[in-house]
Amino acid sequence: MSVGNRHDRLLGGTTVHHVIEDLRVDGLAPARVPSRLARRLDASRVFIVGACGAGKTTLARRLEASASRGGLVVQLRAEHAVPAVADAVLDEAVTRSPALLVLDDAHHLMGGAAEPVLERLVANVAAVPRLVVASRVPPSVAVAHAAPDAEVITTRDLALRIDEIAEVFHDVCGCPLSLEHASRVASETAGWAALVRLLAVRAGRFHTDPDDLAAAVDAALECGFAAGFLEEHLGALPASVAASLERASVFTTFELAPCASLLGSDAATTLITALDTGVVAHTVELGRRRVLPPVLRRHLRSRCGADEKLMTDAPSAVPATNADTPSAGSLAAVWAASATSGLPRRHDADPLADAVRRLRAGDVVGAVPLLHRSARSADPERRTAIRLALLVIRAPLSSRDLTLDALAALERDALALGLPRLARLTRGAIAAASARPDRAVRSVVEECEVRGDEAGAAIVVGIDHLMRLRGGRATTGQAAALADRASRLGAADVAAWAEASAALIAAIAGSPHARELIVSAESASIATGLGAAAALLDAAQALSDASGRSHDRLASSRRVALAAGMPRLPIDLPRVSTTAPSRPAIAAARATTRRPHVTVGCFGGFRLQVDGSEVDLRAVRPQARALLRMLALNAGSPLHREIIAEVLWGDLGIESAVHALHVSVSSLRRVLPAQEPAAAGSIVERDGEAYRLGLLDRRDCDLADFDESLADAAMAKARRDTAATASGLRHALDLYLGDVLPEDGPAEWAIGARERYRIRAAEAATSLAHLELHLGSPRAAVAAASRAVEIDPWLDESWRTLVTVHEQSGDVVAARRASDSYRRMRVALGVE
Repeated sequence: MSVGNRHDRLLGGTTVHHVIEDLRVDGLAPARVPSRLARRLDASRVFIVGACGAGKTTLARRLEASASRGGLVVQLRAEHAVPAVADAVLDEAVTRSPALLVLDDAHHLMGGAAEPVLERLVANVAAVPRLVVASRVPPSVAVAHAAPDAEVITTRDLALRIDEIAEVFHDVCGCPLSLEHASRVASETAGWAALVRLLAVRAGRFHTDPDDLAAAVDAALECGFAAGFLEEHLGALPASVAASLERASVFTTFELAPCASLLGSDAATTLITALDTGVVAHTVELGRRRVLPPVLRRHLRSRCGADEKLMTDAPSAVPATNADTPSAGSLAAVWAASATSGLPRRHDADPLADAVRRLRAGDVVGAVPLLHRSARSADPERRTAIRLALLVIRAPLSSRDLTLDALAALERDALALGLPRLARLTRGAIAAASARPDRAVRSVVEECEVRGDEAGAAIVVGIDHLMRLRGGRATTGQAAALADRASRLGAADVAAWAEASAALIAAIAGSPHARELIVSAESASIATGLGAAAALLDAAQALSDASGRSHDRLASSRRVALAAGMPRLPIDLPRVSTTAPSRPAIAAARATTRRPHVTVGCFGGFRLQVDGSEVDLRAVRPQARALLRMLALNAGSPLHREIIAEVLWGDLGIESAVHALHVSVSSLRRVLPAQEPAAAGSIVERDGEAYRLGLLDRRDCDLADFDESLADAAMAKARRDTAATASGLRHALDLYLGDVLPEDGPAEWAIGARERYRIRAAEAATSLAHLELHLGSPRAAVAAASRAVEIDPWLDESWRTLVTVHEQSGDVVAARRASDSYRRMRVALGVE
């Protein structure tokens, strides 16, 4: 480790180089700042308040190392409580003009004569644009007043998740800890970083091979491994807080009223404040109950001379319910009882059962509102299961860290509610979303199998496969394993979906076995009638097609997915060259055939124009207009007549439904004036057993034009052509006039496209905002970022971009307002 730019000037017996360390680790990339804290740590003023060993210094060093234009850490000590010494050291730090200044162990300056020195520095934004103050105690009123908009990060924010705990054990012991035992460590230590590392070191002395690590952890927990550290922690607390903590350790949870009855109102208020501000490490169960780490509570009870027998197990927040087997009303039971083929029933007395049927059919968009509706009135077990389902569904829309944070909180709540099976399934989701999923997922699957929970094992394998598909890491072997598990459980629909995904994975990889897998999966897809499986197979067939129509087939697969209720295919498809005719060829075709120029718009409401004139559709029957809008979603790609008939006339028999389709097509063809009989069939065209909208150029549909504009922007970005990238994004956003086909409301076939295009438009606006900043147009960047939030206010990246562009534009008030709105959104989602 090299230490540069040290000064030898003595300050009150202490040299500056003993205090200021400009750290650079030669040859090693510094550990990253946790992404879940990155946005908050970008604030101009940040207070980190945590118990000793909570990870404040580690975070300070990571911040210093990650500062783009140079960071500086000032390590404060007891001698800096003298105002002159503190003033000299901080002045020296300011003269070095760091982009980021971090004051570690700033509690030495708080509450004493040197506090005004700290207060002046906090207020001096001009000299120190970014300041992080790390301390064991919260800032005083005066210091906090100097930075009223500061971010405050506490011990709970720094706590390690169970996947991070497993990584610590891997680093210390040379082998990972299972998530089941990592969960126990998290429960025992509250994720307190120093306790976790101490436990890993102690366990490392006991174990001789990886299989012994869990037993070594149990042995270390039983031997009071952290007594010395805990005494140090208690000694660092204010004496009154330590005394109150010891007396109140008789409680399993810390609430103001019981504590006040034992300690008196003033002492109880001080203790609760110490917990809530991060001075004392603890966890919060079920959103409200403060619980000390059992390791700390047992230590406190031993100081009181309490009976050791009463302290051997961690206190349980609620009586255990032995819910390892799902109850009759649980989500697992509803899943098992749901229909295994075909579309969901349109009206179900139980919205949760309807949601599960839709999920099994691949209708994610239709299931999500029903899950939200069910969560409002469900019992705790169902509500916890619904939270898990929603987190898995929304994972692609959030960062990995935010998803893991929410899953970790859910796992704690499941344990607090006495729901071990749901806790286990949540650990499976954590394993699938973690940085090293392979061994972690296998461990959770084995955990399920040991307990005879084959359905649980299949759910974990399914979540893992879905996460891998989204990340481009899935294999045909994993898909086949999921299909096999689902078949053994009688879940033919899940097996069909897994087989179809295996075929698509093989087609993307160019495997010689792709055609064989497609043929095998087709029979299962036909038997179950799942649109989701059909969409995957269409994509697989398109990628394996050598006839030159791959582009149209891929477009068709995306439309089928949307019609099935999937906002997008769960795996990115390779881009294929289009075989669409050139603009001159289109113009020549129009001149030769005298076909009218048909254009359609779906954004913000349906519009149909023929040769530039709006077509009045008021005389057309409602179902025929719905058919026209459904074909518009396919932007000139064919849609099979049986799919149309099932979606629009599913309550009729197949013959009656097809007849109704033919009647509607005829009525649409009569829309054109009678004097143009040659053009009568050009709005709706027959293509074998399918129908398509008569567009000579796909970009005559605003949806296709939007897609192509984004594709053009992506190609320009690959060429590093910033101006062309911005132009493509601007054109796409100009096309986005609002939600897709709002007049179709909650129609199942429209919701998927509406959600997909909303997300893509918001992402395009976010990308454009960053580009506008790069091009030196802050006002345009703010407008683009605001548009992203306006289009979809539930995307984290949109809000983060809006805050960033306001800050870089110099509008601190607007940045703070946007940050507050972002936090309210996260609270509404239940992730903060």
